[in-house]
Amino acid sequence: MKKQLRLFIDKWKNDYPFKTAVLSAGSALIGVFFTVYNGILGIIYHSIWNGSICIYYCLLTSIRFVIVGFRIKETTRGGENTDIQRKKIYFFTHIFLFLINFALLVPIAIMIKGNRSFPYGLIPAITMAAYTTYRITTGIIHLRKSGKLDNYLNAELRTINMIDSLVSLLTLQNALIMSNGGMNGDMQLLSTWSSAAILALIIAITLRSFLKIKLLRK
Repeated sequence: MKKQLRLFIDKWKNDYPFKTAVLSAGSALIGVFFTVYNGILGIIYHSIWNGSICIYYCLLTSIRFVIVGFRIKETTRGGENTDIQRKKIYFFTHIFLFLINFALLVPIAIMIKGNRSFPYGLIPAITMAAYTTYRITTGIIHLRKSGKLDNYLNAELRTINMIDSLVSLLTLQNALIMSNGGMNGDMQLLSTWSSAAILALIIAITLRSFLKIKLLRK
């Protein structure tokens, strides 16, 4: 047991792609928890907002699991087609990522119109704030390091983590609006612009990651 633990620690220190895969698996599990959390709120309070965010996180988590699952298989097998398969995974997961990013227009529209059926209490607001702080901090750190990764699927995982961080800003914004009594005229205008900026940044980050496929074809 000690030997295995020592090997794991050495690999963690010296193998950055391995560290990325492990951290991404952890992020996926945390994402599952947050998905379930929003799903429960959606069911209990009949909240369309939480239900739509739950569906979004389900789709985002599925992309993570596809990539992490492929990376696990990749480390246990060889073959000439591995790089070809990796590029296919990279291409199709980015297409799917674009689609679900545009699907964020649904919860954004719900938030701006104020179509929610329950006020947020202190505990949900604190939960959202804690989750957002964690995601933003780790997302920025890992996205900066993603350019150093030799495996572009690991770099894509870092991109997905950053997108997750930005979506968590939307959930925090929604929680703060509801904890302060809901939407009014000035708040609606501010929410519209901030949500548009967050969505534009998400799409830009996804596009930047997707365009790297040109390098893969050389």
